[in-house]
Amino acid sequence: MAKKYKNFSVGDSISKNNDSYTTWTNELLRKLVASKTVIKPKGSTGGHRLIQSEVVYTFLSGSGEMEIVEYSNHEAGHGTNPSFGIEHKATLKVKTGDVILAEEGDYVKVRNVDDHEQLTYLRIFDSEGARK
Repeated sequence: MAKKYKNFSVGDSISKNNDSYTTWTNELLRKLVASKTVIKPKGSTGGHRLIQSEVVYTFLSGSGEMEIVEYSNHEAGHGTNPSFGIEHKATLKVKTGDVILAEEGDYVKVRNVDDHEQLTYLRIFDSEGARK
Protein backbone atom coordinates (compact mmCIF):
# COMPACT_ATOMS: atom_id res chain seq x y z
CA MET A 1 0.00 0.00 0.00
CA ALA A 2 2.76 2.49 0.84
CA LYS A 3 4.29 2.17 -2.64
CA LYS A 4 1.87 4.73 -4.08
CA TYR A 5 3.35 7.46 -1.91
CA LYS A 6 6.78 7.22 -3.52
CA ASN A 7 5.63 9.26 -6.52
CA PHE A 8 4.11 12.66 -5.76
CA SER A 9 4.44 13.86 -9.35
CA VAL A 10 1.94 13.40 -12.15
CA GLY A 11 4.34 10.94 -13.75
CA ASP A 12 7.96 10.32 -14.56
CA SER A 13 7.21 8.43 -17.75
CA ILE A 14 5.96 10.17 -20.88
CA SER A 15 2.69 8.66 -22.08
CA LYS A 16 2.52 10.62 -25.35
CA ASN A 17 5.02 12.78 -27.20
CA ASN A 18 4.80 14.37 -30.64
CA ASP A 19 5.76 17.60 -32.43
CA SER A 20 2.95 19.58 -30.74
CA TYR A 21 2.73 18.34 -27.15
CA THR A 22 3.93 15.97 -24.42
CA THR A 23 1.75 14.20 -21.84
CA TRP A 24 2.63 12.45 -18.57
CA THR A 25 0.00 10.23 -16.93
CA ASN A 26 -0.25 8.79 -13.42
CA GLU A 27 -2.67 5.89 -12.87
CA LEU A 28 -1.72 4.99 -9.29
CA LEU A 29 -5.18 5.71 -7.88
CA ARG A 30 -8.04 3.27 -8.38
CA LYS A 31 -10.76 5.79 -9.27
CA LEU A 32 -8.94 8.82 -10.73
CA VAL A 33 -6.28 9.45 -13.36
CA ALA A 34 -4.08 12.55 -13.33
CA SER A 35 -2.19 13.75 -16.37
CA LYS A 36 -0.12 16.79 -17.25
CA THR A 37 0.12 18.11 -20.80
CA VAL A 38 2.62 20.66 -22.11
CA ILE A 39 1.76 22.15 -25.51
CA LYS A 40 4.58 23.77 -27.47
CA PRO A 41 4.16 27.30 -28.86
CA LYS A 42 1.51 27.33 -31.65
CA GLY A 43 0.89 23.60 -31.06
CA SER A 44 -2.35 21.80 -30.21
CA THR A 45 -3.70 18.49 -28.99
CA GLY A 46 -5.30 16.23 -31.57
CA GLY A 47 -8.73 16.61 -30.00
CA HIS A 48 -10.91 13.76 -28.75
CA ARG A 49 -14.41 12.81 -27.60
CA LEU A 50 -14.98 12.02 -23.94
CA ILE A 51 -16.78 8.73 -24.39
CA GLN A 52 -17.44 7.62 -20.79
CA SER A 53 -15.56 10.14 -18.70
CA GLU A 54 -15.86 13.63 -17.26
CA VAL A 55 -12.68 15.71 -17.05
CA VAL A 56 -11.47 18.66 -14.98
CA TYR A 57 -8.85 20.77 -16.82
CA THR A 58 -6.70 23.07 -14.67
CA PHE A 59 -4.41 25.44 -16.59
CA LEU A 60 -1.05 25.94 -14.89
CA SER A 61 0.81 28.26 -17.28
CA GLY A 62 0.51 29.98 -20.62
CA SER A 63 -2.53 30.98 -22.65
CA GLY A 64 -4.55 29.37 -25.36
CA GLU A 65 -7.92 28.29 -26.66
CA MET A 66 -10.08 25.32 -25.86
CA GLU A 67 -12.56 24.10 -28.46
CA ILE A 68 -15.51 22.30 -26.90
CA VAL A 69 -18.29 20.70 -28.91
CA GLU A 70 -21.31 19.39 -27.00
CA TYR A 71 -23.20 16.66 -28.83
CA SER A 72 -26.85 15.90 -28.15
CA ASN A 73 -26.43 12.44 -29.67
CA HIS A 74 -23.16 11.26 -28.12
CA GLU A 75 -24.55 7.73 -27.78
CA ALA A 76 -25.29 7.40 -31.51
CA GLY A 77 -22.22 9.22 -32.82
CA HIS A 78 -22.38 11.41 -35.89
CA GLY A 79 -21.49 9.03 -38.71
CA THR A 80 -19.70 10.71 -41.61
CA ASN A 81 -21.18 14.14 -40.85
CA PRO A 82 -19.28 15.71 -37.91
CA SER A 83 -21.87 18.51 -37.70
CA PHE A 84 -24.78 16.12 -37.06
CA GLY A 85 -25.98 16.27 -33.47
CA ILE A 86 -24.02 19.35 -32.39
CA GLU A 87 -25.92 21.01 -29.56
CA HIS A 88 -23.39 23.73 -28.77
CA LYS A 89 -19.92 24.64 -30.00
CA ALA A 90 -17.59 27.13 -28.32
CA THR A 91 -13.99 28.27 -28.37
CA LEU A 92 -12.94 29.41 -24.90
CA LYS A 93 -9.91 31.54 -24.17
CA VAL A 94 -7.86 29.89 -21.39
CA LYS A 95 -5.02 31.16 -19.23
CA THR A 96 -3.10 30.34 -16.07
CA GLY A 97 -5.49 29.53 -13.22
CA ASP A 98 -8.53 28.68 -15.35
CA VAL A 99 -10.52 25.53 -14.55
CA ILE A 100 -12.71 24.02 -17.29
CA LEU A 101 -15.16 21.16 -16.77
CA ALA A 102 -15.87 18.86 -19.71
CA GLU A 103 -18.73 16.36 -19.70
CA GLU A 104 -19.16 12.90 -21.13
CA GLY A 105 -19.89 13.16 -24.86
CA ASP A 106 -18.02 16.45 -25.36
CA TYR A 107 -15.30 16.85 -28.00
CA VAL A 108 -12.29 18.75 -26.61
CA LYS A 109 -9.23 20.25 -28.31
CA VAL A 110 -6.66 22.60 -26.72
CA ARG A 111 -4.45 25.03 -28.67
CA ASN A 112 -1.51 27.14 -27.56
CA VAL A 113 -1.86 30.59 -29.15
CA ASP A 114 1.48 31.95 -27.95
CA ASP A 115 4.51 32.26 -30.23
CA HIS A 116 7.07 31.65 -27.46
CA GLU A 117 5.60 30.24 -24.23
CA GLN A 118 4.36 26.72 -23.50
CA LEU A 119 0.79 26.02 -22.37
CA THR A 120 0.59 23.58 -19.45
CA TYR A 121 -2.49 21.99 -17.88
CA LEU A 122 -3.54 19.14 -15.62
CA ARG A 123 -6.40 16.78 -16.42
CA ILE A 124 -8.15 14.83 -13.68
CA PHE A 125 -10.65 12.19 -14.80
CA ASP A 126 -12.29 8.99 -13.66
CA SER A 127 -10.30 5.88 -14.42
CA GLU A 128 -13.25 3.61 -15.22
CA GLY A 129 -14.43 5.80 -18.08
CA ALA A 130 -10.90 6.30 -19.34
CA ARG A 131 -10.27 2.58 -19.61
CA LYS A 132 -13.40 1.68 -21.60
